[in-house]
Amino acid sequence: MPGSGHLLRAALFITAYVFIDWLSYLQPVLQLGITPWNPQTGVALAFLFWEGRRGAVAVAAAALLSEIVVRDVPAGSIAAITTSIWIAIAYTALAEVLRRKRTSFLPSPGDAARFVGACLVATLLVGAGFIAIMLAMGALPEEVALGGVARYWVGDFNGVLTLTPLLIWAPQWRAGLAALRAQWREALLQMAVLGVTIWIIFGLLSDQALRFFYPLFVPMIWIALRWGIVGAVVGALAIQIGLALMVNEGGVAAPLLDLQFLMLTLNLTALLLGATVSERQRAQEQLRERDAALARAMRFATAGEMASALTHELNQPITALVSYLRAAEMLAAQPDARLPETLGKAGREALRASEVLRRLRDFYSTGQAACAPLSRATLCEVVITALQERLRRERVQLTCSVDASLPLVAAEPTQLEIVLHNLVSNALDSIATSGGAAGRIDIAAVHRGDEVLLSVTDSGPGVATEIAPRIFEPFITNKPGGMGLGLAISRSLLRAQGGDLDYQPIDATDGARFVLRLPVAVRDAK
Repeated sequence: MPGSGHLLRAALFITAYVFIDWLSYLQPVLQLGITPWNPQTGVALAFLFWEGRRGAVAVAAAALLSEIVVRDVPAGSIAAITTSIWIAIAYTALAEVLRRKRTSFLPSPGDAARFVGACLVATLLVGAGFIAIMLAMGALPEEVALGGVARYWVGDFNGVLTLTPLLIWAPQWRAGLAALRAQWREALLQMAVLGVTIWIIFGLLSDQALRFFYPLFVPMIWIALRWGIVGAVVGALAIQIGLALMVNEGGVAAPLLDLQFLMLTLNLTALLLGATVSERQRAQEQLRERDAALARAMRFATAGEMASALTHELNQPITALVSYLRAAEMLAAQPDARLPETLGKAGREALRASEVLRRLRDFYSTGQAACAPLSRATLCEVVITALQERLRRERVQLTCSVDASLPLVAAEPTQLEIVLHNLVSNALDSIATSGGAAGRIDIAAVHRGDEVLLSVTDSGPGVATEIAPRIFEPFITNKPGGMGLGLAISRSLLRAQGGDLDYQPIDATDGARFVLRLPVAVRDAK
């Protein structure tokens, strides 16, 4: 048994169907329901889409009641009852096809084309069946049968294209309202342009409406490109309502059937163009979401590399701070003039540690780094000190050839240390996999133009040929157990500072060379 909710929705649907049929009952053939625009069909198809086969009875009842109320057909008319049942059966079948295909309001262009194709076939079958029943019942002369099929088909097809997608989308109205609030001025301007165009064509130029119909494509294309399929369908509905009002008031001299065929062309264009734009918007949104997710993942993955650099950088100020505080404690036991100086040194080391933590916090909150002139002399020293024990244990010799005359580079110190630490660690891993004798890592720097090129070269087996072109892509690695994020993160960190990171295979011998491109500081303060 149908629930009370279904019965209420059915009653509301029947009321809306009859009312819309009454409003759009324009230029009928022999006072029958054969008109060039049947928006009630779009309402019926949307109702069946949501309610399923159980809505068929309501559709048949609505179609029969429209014949009685709108066209004064006797309640017991066999022709009216038969055509109502035929309409319900045909559109219930179409709704089932759309439901199984999971048609949504925002389809891809392919889905939109399939929707249009299914509706075209169904509306043509309904129109032909309706006329055939009327002919069989003797309610329609044979000479008007072919024209009646054309009128009924274009009326149903336009009604479906205009209203069905919009009513299927209706549950998402809050998202549409939010977008409209954000761009209400542009939406208002578009509707104003559309309204003026409709008034000029169907009002001032009513006797030549067929010739001047095509300018309507301009605002419709504008609306579809800006709002996608939502705006396209709303714009088409606005044009259809304007046209119906002009015809109802006698302002349009051109045959309504001819205008409705033009309207059909406009509806198809708007629907397919809107679907294309909506698909592109969804693809861009998905791409932004993936980029944001990857950025977050990479920022958190940086924590491992950041921790190693911070261990070294914080170790020095904290160790010095503890030493100064112990010295101050001893000096305080017996008054000594060196106490204020010692406390001042302790304070400076505490501020240095605080600055390191502040840079880390800023990076995690914004993903950006503040660049400053940086001496090259500290670059190799930091990495050698941090990895000294591992270099000794794995018998790898690290040399650093950085000329003191090179200009200062603009970089964020902690992040540059992360990049160097990552590259040297990768070189150590590569040398370890070779299983050979003691390895070698060379760090060198040269000045070219407005950049300093800092290279890290190792004597390992190098990067596999098949992954070399994609070595900087996330999750690409030939390291057992590696995540494939280190090089991607390193390049991202350098590019955020105006630099870059490149890979250069070594032809003469085995090994790999990574080159850091660092911008020269504007002010070379040595």
